This record gives sequence, structure tokens and C-alpha cells, in this order.
Amino acid sequence: MADAADYEKSMPWVQEQVTRYEKALTEIRVTHAGRPAPEVKAALPAAGERHGVRIANEVAQDAAERIADGTL
Repeated sequence: MADAADYEKSMPWVQEQVTRYEKALTEIRVTHAGRPAPEVKAALPAAGERHGVRIANEVAQDAAERIADGTL
């Protein structure tokens, strides 16, 4: 089990990753809100690359559906 010091050391990296995901999702939400989910999903990998993260297929599917219907 990792100790608290390891956890504290990793938190800046974790926060940076969260920020990158947020930027990618926000980018696509702004440009693709209301479009069909398959179109939104197709745009997500490139947005992830632009922001330095890989968006897993399951995350892309959920995010695409939510962006398409306006709940994200």
C-alpha cells in the first residue's frame, strides 16, 4: 500500500490530467453540442490528443451521448 507521501507527490500529476480532460471535453462540447453522438464521439480522440490525453472508448461514448443531449 502506498503511503501518504506518495499520494501527495502524485496529486499534481493527477490534477494536470483532470485539467487536460476537462479542456478536451469543453472544446468538443463548445463545437459539437447538439450534434449526433457518433459525430461527437468521432471528434473526441483528436481533442484528447491536442490536450495530451487519451480518451478511452467508454469515456468517449458516454461523453458523446451527454454532449449530444446537452447534459455535459
